[in-house]
Amino acid sequence: MQENLTIARPYAQAAFDVAQGSNAVADWERALRLLAVIVADNDMRRVINSPGLTKSRIAELVVAVSESAGLVLGAQVKKFISVLLDAGRLSLMPEIAQGFAAHHANVDRVAEVEVTSAFPLDEATRNRITSAMQARLGKEVRLSVAIDSALIGGAKVKVGDVVFDASLRGGLSQLANVFNIK
Repeated sequence: MQENLTIARPYAQAAFDVAQGSNAVADWERALRLLAVIVADNDMRRVINSPGLTKSRIAELVVAVSESAGLVLGAQVKKFISVLLDAGRLSLMPEIAQGFAAHHANVDRVAEVEVTSAFPLDEATRNRITSAMQARLGKEVRLSVAIDSALIGGAKVKVGDVVFDASLRGGLSQLANVFNIK
């Protein structure tokens, strides 16, 4: 996964630069989010990896699916799809969309903070986390919360590529690593 993010990073940067240069960041972000969903679909993955289809035919199909979902892609986005196909990188669209969104948030001085908790968080806890992260990062914070009972207790906080693991499961894993080393 980390390798995919590393490979996707320059594509996300290039897409963001083009989008910003043409004052179309919101349109590009919307398109890349949809394309990420399309490319991640199992049926579409089989189509993309089909040896019997040309790259131009795959590009046409991806564009047709996006248009059937109600989003007409601009010429620059279509060219971007072709560039990714030529490089064999279309499968990285989810990571590219993620990187693009990160660039957009960085320019807007907004941090996307993902909290994964063992239990639902009440509003007061969400507000404390948001305030603490705003103070630490010096940015506006958009907080998203997911529940993962496998954490047992505590939470994981992800900001960009950095993960703070304050979960009980994470602590137990670290403790197990200490005993396995000795």
